[in-house]
Amino acid sequence: MEEPNRSAGDPAAAGKVPVAKESISPTEQLIAAARKGDNAALGDLLANYRRYLVFLARTGIHNHLQAKADPSDVAQEVCLAAHGNIADFQGTTAEEFAGWLRGILSNTLAMHARKYLGTQKRDPRLEQRLQQSMASATGFLQSQLAGDRTSPSQHFARNEAFLQLAEALESLPADYRQVIVLRHVEGLPFAEVATEMQRSVDSVEKLWVRGLTKLKAIMGEG
Repeated sequence: MEEPNRSAGDPAAAGKVPVAKESISPTEQLIAAARKGDNAALGDLLANYRRYLVFLARTGIHNHLQAKADPSDVAQEVCLAAHGNIADFQGTTAEEFAGWLRGILSNTLAMHARKYLGTQKRDPRLEQRLQQSMASATGFLQSQLAGDRTSPSQHFARNEAFLQLAEALESLPADYRQVIVLRHVEGLPFAEVATEMQRSVDSVEKLWVRGLTKLKAIMGEG
């Protein structure tokens, strides 16, 4: 039987099977563009992560700096540092970018802590505690995103929801946000939350319920 004619441009003729490019999330598209020197993309990318950084900074400041720094100002410092050092970032995924930003934030908070304590000497234990604070806060965000998301589209949706959740937390009234952070990020029992917030245990329990209800409503789950 005569072999069918195949053009030279036919991938099958050369024994090659075309492979479809895997889609990437909007965040990862910005990452790719930013790494190529697109300043507008980098600006958009950092704007997307800003509330996440504020949330993490707030936790680190509360635990280690006794409110001696402003979370928004610290987040801005991190964004400026990231903008000036984007060439150092070698990753491609949203998770890698978030981890890189957390490293910059941890270093920034450690610098503020040294200034607050009046020392230039690095404290590895403090830096480790700051990193643990970042990990705890990030773990809380991840724990609130229900469901296994294994397909690319589900994975991308989780990444976007992760940032939306951080933004939602930052939009909460201060007392709602504080009770959620103390209870879930720092893992304090209600009795210690009550002491920290100078309220009764019954009051903080009710505040906690209202805070979570408000958070779910903002996220469209209520």
